[in-house]
Amino acid sequence: MGQPFGGGQAAIDVAVAAVPLIVVIGAALYLRGQHRRYGRQHGWPWRLTTAALATGAGLALYAVWPLPANADGLCALDPSVGGTRPGSALPWPAPADTPRAMVLAFALFLPVGFLARWRFRRGWMVTLVLGTGLAAAAALLRVTGLLGLYPCAYADTSPVLVVLGAAGTLTGWLLARWVLPLWPSGPARGWPAALPDRLVPDLGRRMTGALLDLGLWWYGAAALVALLRAYEVVRPTAVDEVRIAALLGCAAVFALVLPHLRRDRATLGAAAVHLALTAPTEPRSAARWRVLVRTLLLQVPVALLLAVGPAWGALAVVALHGSTAVVRPDRAGLADLVCGVRVRTRSVLDGGLPDRLVRYAAPVEPAGAGAGVSSTPDSPAAGR
Repeated sequence: MGQPFGGGQAAIDVAVAAVPLIVVIGAALYLRGQHRRYGRQHGWPWRLTTAALATGAGLALYAVWPLPANADGLCALDPSVGGTRPGSALPWPAPADTPRAMVLAFALFLPVGFLARWRFRRGWMVTLVLGTGLAAAAALLRVTGLLGLYPCAYADTSPVLVVLGAAGTLTGWLLARWVLPLWPSGPARGWPAALPDRLVPDLGRRMTGALLDLGLWWYGAAALVALLRAYEVVRPTAVDEVRIAALLGCAAVFALVLPHLRRDRATLGAAAVHLALTAPTEPRSAARWRVLVRTLLLQVPVALLLAVGPAWGALAVVALHGSTAVVRPDRAGLADLVCGVRVRTRSVLDGGLPDRLVRYAAPVEPAGAGAGVSSTPDSPAAGR
């Protein structure tokens, strides 16, 4: 079976760009689901949600580390430092079961078991299967050189690390089951309480949406260029020009086109955390021309400065925009004030409620339930 994208440096370039893009997409989908189910994130539920996201990103990093940018020297490693054993039938590089690797494999899967019990209320059997599957998937990515994108396995792995990952998962579940309840002020076990999402979004939530936008834009453009190179659409001598064109083109699509097609006028990252651009005093979508002017004042300069430099100028633009958001109660940035828009939650715009919010419904009296029942004489209901 041949290597994907013809192998070589072109396949490695696709891997280097696609892996972080997949992680960013996964994070956006996860946060979108949490906000849709539980609304406003707060307190310990939000901390556990963040911990689950960080655990997922950590497992992805563990599975692909160090993700080399080229294949120079990868397949000629000395066996004593992790190269392939000459003449060995073992399908994994060795040695991998060093004390450091074993401790890392065990410790990294502790949060998987802990969160499966405390946050997601899973039993030990389901948790053990999940942890074993994740550890085996990480080993598979390592032993196959990221599913064949690399010409050989570039990271150490062994069945011992898979067993330790499963053991760490089970240990984390047992800690959450027996030890954490002894912590009086610790997080309450169970599903997070769903809350209506009507308050002004904090700066951390807005920054999360901006970072998701940045990751989708940057790594999306990088993956596009890598695919064009892999299919020989772009000449090697024109890569730098194509990269800048891809960055500017993706910025135009993500920041100028897509928000105007959405009711909430949000970019993809902001939509993942359920943010919307509205009028300053009314729960309605901001006018498109106002959103366009805001984009030209904020996102377009940031994209241009990151694409062609200097990059520090993008930080200056963001700092200038946020200078008013940190002092105003409505968290309006400078571009928001100039253009007459506000960043609010999507629930303010459409009145939606979280899926897991407990709703009260008055009991419906069965048909004919009152038939044959007579009122008490001289009572207020007499004669009705």
